Amino acid sequence: MQASQQLVEIHHFINPDTYSIGFIVAHDSKFCVVKSIDPDGKINGLLLINRADIYAIEEQSDYLRALVVKIELAQKQGYYDIWHVEPLIKQIDLRQINFLWTFLQSTYQQKQVLTIGFTDDADLDATVTGYIKALTHEDVQVNYVDDYDLSSLWTLTCQLEQINYLRLASFQTHEHAALMRTIFNEQVKGEG
Repeated sequence: MQASQQLVEIHHFINPDTYSIGFIVAHDSKFCVVKSIDPDGKINGLLLINRADIYAIEEQSDYLRALVVKIELAQKQGYYDIWHVEPLIKQIDLRQINFLWTFLQSTYQQKQVLTIGFTDDADLDATVTGYIKALTHEDVQVNYVDDYDLSSLWTLTCQLEQINYLRLASFQTHEHAALMRTIFNEQVKGEG
């Protein structure tokens, strides 16, 4: 696996019909850093994907060709990087040897909202978007908002070994940060 300027489709979810699209920016022995691209050709955050969960990488498809055209349009029209992910990438030491711990520790210290994708106890894909309440070398506790039950913030604990991916500075993290600030008066960040 190498960092490249080529747009790729990365299959890493349990559901084979679900995948991530983006540019691989860097990797360590366990995780790769991906500049994520959404179906409209916009950057949708920075992904950290567990390499052990990747079972296929597509480099050529009609969908990827079409997406390249959409990326060019987004760049031309000025909506390609509305969450300022590219400057965030430039701040990261891409020679790190433990991206997962570094990203978790940084978001914890900054009270930054992130999405954690993990395999739940039923061996299904699961996600939680919130801020890290507690972090150890074994697990992470995340405070999150349930859109359908705004009575309080909820807490979920996830073992680090269950983590399939992290997502920072995305539409979802910004939306959840806004909910937490507005409804619960939490001083959180949605961006990097």
